[in-house]
Amino acid sequence: MKKNNKNVIQLFKALNFSIVILIILNLIMYFGILPNKYHAIPPYVVTLFIVFLIFLSSRMGNQFFAIDTKGETITFETKNVGFLSFLDSKSNKIDLPKYKLIKYEFQNGLISKGLIFYINSKKNPSQLTKVKFRLAYISKLNINSILSELDKIVETNYHIKTNVEVVI
Repeated sequence: MKKNNKNVIQLFKALNFSIVILIILNLIMYFGILPNKYHAIPPYVVTLFIVFLIFLSSRMGNQFFAIDTKGETITFETKNVGFLSFLDSKSNKIDLPKYKLIKYEFQNGLISKGLIFYINSKKNPSQLTKVKFRLAYISKLNINSILSELDKIVETNYHIKTNVEVVI
């Protein structure tokens, strides 16, 4: 199963462009290039609105996601495409064999969502590694299909683990 939300990239390009236009208009208003009679909204209101848009876009989480569970591996990637994405331009990506996924947790928050993978690891003393992803702008349909696919993988791994006999 392959899922992604590439349409959100175009949405954020339009939002970033509108934020840049608002910043330019706000600077024009502050420096008094236009007479005050043309100001329908005070400059500080526009400034507060710009700050609110930037804060909201940065706190929502990583806006772009892609998951691929075809074959023997799970590939999950998130990337920030918000206004300040050049500050945090790295994408979070994990590529692991399906048999290493022990369990997962989905956290549905008010502003952003979280997905936590628990992976079987020999490097960690507790034999369990936790990988967190912050998500945003995912439809309920995509969430349900991703969670059902992860449920199938975890259930298959559990049945294989309980049915394997140790041969000495």
